[in-house]
Amino acid sequence: MLLLDCLESTDPRQLEPDIRKHVFPFLKTEDRPETQQKIPKIPLLIPQVPQQRSDWECGNFVLYFIKLFMDSAPENFSTEGFPYFMKRNWFNPEDLDCFCDVVHSGVVATRCP
Repeated sequence: MLLLDCLESTDPRQLEPDIRKHVFPFLKTEDRPETQQKIPKIPLLIPQVPQQRSDWECGNFVLYFIKLFMDSAPENFSTEGFPYFMKRNWFNPEDLDCFCDVVHSGVVATRCP
């Protein structure tokens, strides 16, 4: 599991029990073989990510992180050196601004570089 904390307003490890509590229902709805006993063994990784510039940017960051994750994440994961696809240049503030302009304009056909 990845926790991308762009606000750092609290210690993210304090959120871990609540996060794990919500994992089992998701796995259950997908008929996944994971059991409730295996959930505590799933590593929770908290990589350093760019920080919000204001308290109202949270939604923009969440959507942009999802987009980057979907664009960059490999089909098959390895936990060794993970999250290895999140390089230092993974997140670009200028691309975030372009992404936000596209989202807020509602123009789906527009693409950022």
